[in-house]
Amino acid sequence: MAMEITNNYSSYAAQSVAESSTANSAKKKETEKTTETVESNKGKRTTDYANGLAKLVPSVDFKVGNACSSAKNGKSLTVNPKLLEKMQNDPEKEKDMKDMIKGVESMSKLAESMAKASGWTIVYQHSYIDENGNYHCRMQGRNDGMLKLSDKLREERKKNSEKLLEKTKEKAAEKEKELSETLEEKKEVKEDSADGKIEEKSTPNKAEQLLNEKLAASKDGMIYLNDTDIRTIIEAAKEDNAGRANSKQQVGVGANLDLKV
Repeated sequence: MAMEITNNYSSYAAQSVAESSTANSAKKKETEKTTETVESNKGKRTTDYANGLAKLVPSVDFKVGNACSSAKNGKSLTVNPKLLEKMQNDPEKEKDMKDMIKGVESMSKLAESMAKASGWTIVYQHSYIDENGNYHCRMQGRNDGMLKLSDKLREERKKNSEKLLEKTKEKAAEKEKELSETLEEKKEVKEDSADGKIEEKSTPNKAEQLLNEKLAASKDGMIYLNDTDIRTIIEAAKEDNAGRANSKQQVGVGANLDLKV
């Protein structure tokens, strides 16, 4: 009789273990499925979010990664994936970083415009914003005009560039007290009360001055920009946009006055 009880108990215990194992297995699979779904949704949201940011810099290739591109051609902006997570959870961080991304677009267009005007070619331009939101950029320029010069003329041109750089620095130091602490472009728009003519005065564009100094100081055409540099360019771009908006507003006021007369 005791033997029969033992056998029944053993059978019951084995059945309980099997059922428990099956339940745990099902629960584990459900957990894995839920985790997979969450990760999939999170990945999709991040991808959609990154695609939205890419629209802020249409002139460069937007990427998500842990380092600046090492390519020797093209233009790119790589943003650290951990920074993207911070941006999605912190509105202030998001606003600041979106301004920086827009600043990269402004810098890219300005550098291209200045290069063409001075006979240079931008070989490549790669930017990177790290996990903490700090900006890094390396840009390679090529002086096409210099390549056609003889060694003697090239050396003379180099010396002239160095002298120009020194003069630029001296002028910048002299005007430092007159410039704003943000080192940005400022425009003063005045309306002539006699004929309604708009008079516009501009202080030196600090973004252009910054890139000019970097370009003149470059020995091999390599230019590096840091977080402080890009923020100077951002402020200059904002001030430029504000100045244009103010000019349009002043012109509109003048037009209305003319109509009333």
